[in-house]
Amino acid sequence: MEQLLTLFSKHQLLKQPAEKYTLLVDEGQITNGALFFLSVNGKTYKVIIKAPYHETLLAKGTPTIKEVLEHREAMYLK
Repeated sequence: MEQLLTLFSKHQLLKQPAEKYTLLVDEGQITNGALFFLSVNGKTYKVIIKAPYHETLLAKGTPTIKEVLEHREAMYLK
């Protein structure tokens, strides 16, 4: 996660909103988290924040890339 923070910081994108995301909902209509798609240099990185931690992040509107990457429950998906 530190490498992603450094990469987005280098390109001065940490303050940009993380607008591309989807909620992960199972067949029982239960939300299991949020999957964020963060792009830089034509490459997209996927970061997931599991439920219920994603709710507080999204409650105040669209989070910044920095807020997503620094969230303690954030996990980078390869």
